[in-house]
Amino acid sequence: MTSPEPPQNDAERPAENAGRTRGTLLGGLMDSLRQLGRDAVSIAIGREPSQEPPARPDGAEKPADDAPSEARIRVLHEVAERLRGAADSYIAAKLDELEARVDAKLDHIEQRINRKIIELHEQLRELRDQEIRHRLRLLKLTLVFTVLVALLSLGYKWLVHQIG
Repeated sequence: MTSPEPPQNDAERPAENAGRTRGTLLGGLMDSLRQLGRDAVSIAIGREPSQEPPARPDGAEKPADDAPSEARIRVLHEVAERLRGAADSYIAAKLDELEARVDAKLDHIEQRINRKIIELHEQLRELRDQEIRHRLRLLKLTLVFTVLVALLSLGYKWLVHQIG
């Protein structure tokens, strides 16, 4: 029993050959997609896309038809502009939402401050009324003692006048 001989040409190795072709096509497609992504990012940040593609790792030269065309650049520019517009509108919406939240918080804080001011005015009014009542009491006591001293003084004068 002898082992089968390996095929001598590419036609006799279909699976092996198909894998290489598929790998080459897939690798080229992936390189194109990577370059397209780099171009999109370059346009999005405002730089011109690189005219020379990055060197291929396997050392093979890239075909001339893969160079960025004007249509591709135009499409990338349009996509970048749409992304900018979408980002700007998203940021504007979030800023409006944030502004509304801040306004609501400020209104809440203002209401709390107003309630506190009203409470403080009430407390000050009560303290002022207590102070006025206290001072009136002191004035009444002072008046009573003044009248008593005056009566004692009159009594003393009358008594001195009667004795003397």
